[in-house]
Amino acid sequence: MKTNRFYIIAAVLVLLITSCDNESNMLTIINEDGTCSREMSFHPYPKSVMAPLDEPIENDGLHFNSDWERTWSVVGDSTRHACPMTEAQWDSLRKVFPKQDVRSHVLMHTKRDFSSVSEMSDSLTKVVNHLFKATASLDKHFKWFYTDYVYTETYAINDMQQLFTIPLDKFVSADTASYWFTGQPNLAEDLTGSEQKELLDGIESKISKWMNANTFDYIYTYIANVFWKDIKNPPVSKEEFLVNKNSIITSPAVENMKIFYEPEQVAKILKDYYHTDAFEPLFQEARHWDRILDHQYKSLQYLMWMKPQLNLVMPGSVIDGGMGKVDGNVIRYRFSGERLLPHEYVISATSRVTHVWAYVLTLLVILLAIGSFAYKRRR
Repeated sequence: MKTNRFYIIAAVLVLLITSCDNESNMLTIINEDGTCSREMSFHPYPKSVMAPLDEPIENDGLHFNSDWERTWSVVGDSTRHACPMTEAQWDSLRKVFPKQDVRSHVLMHTKRDFSSVSEMSDSLTKVVNHLFKATASLDKHFKWFYTDYVYTETYAINDMQQLFTIPLDKFVSADTASYWFTGQPNLAEDLTGSEQKELLDGIESKISKWMNANTFDYIYTYIANVFWKDIKNPPVSKEEFLVNKNSIITSPAVENMKIFYEPEQVAKILKDYYHTDAFEPLFQEARHWDRILDHQYKSLQYLMWMKPQLNLVMPGSVIDGGMGKVDGNVIRYRFSGERLLPHEYVISATSRVTHVWAYVLTLLVILLAIGSFAYKRRR
């Protein structure tokens, strides 16, 4: 029996090798006194946007408690509406956007104020249900005529080994992995179009093999640790089965598994390697792999879905936006969950608040000094 849950792996892989734009964003505002606020906007499911304000909500891996303010709007319209949305309002949007996905035309906005940037980053870690850990710092440098504010926030996957037991560096170099998932360093610089395609096709193939290896490793290890007792007349002992794992994972059969996985692929690889049908019954019950693969890859799928634009507003005027693009008083950063796979993702910015009072006071001191000098000369 085939299981549709194998397609969740395909979905993750497609997200790993493709990208998409949407209206999701996260706005962070840093104030001069160190307080801050954060607003996250995303396309909600009806259950989320209609939930009572005193109830927590979950939306594609994002978790918000009742201490987050909630509003909603229609994409392209700045008007904010109070939550919860009513069923009548949702139905009216169906009429406005017939035969379309209403959810794609609605944005939900969740906002919260914080006393410090560390409190704000800790809250983000909880919002993403620990898919990654956020840490932030805000440093002030007082220079009399001005104060410089340096803000840094770092996002890093808590336990990469839990998601991927086979390291990425076994398939691609650190620079190649960083280029594929973040765009930096730019390995395609000065290459022709055909040369860029050749480069990208080669990297994509290796990333696919990496994902294949991790998927097979998880299934293979699960068989040994959970389903071994269900195997009748196993061809080898459990210990020998685990010893053989590495050699099978690196075989062409595993490397060339198709994106749209079917249980029969794994069963056939085991049959060809061990020359027995002993493992085939394990892949005839869809309920096994529904549960197993959903548990392993659901969090990764949520991570890959995260592609919000990060918008940062600093006190005063921006003098360094780091890797972000400065647009007036807003610094915009491109972010996606996949950017966390090769290494941590860091946003940093420096702004300057001019002290008008310092200039006035300095001018007064100078005028007083001049006046005092003139007065003494008259005497």
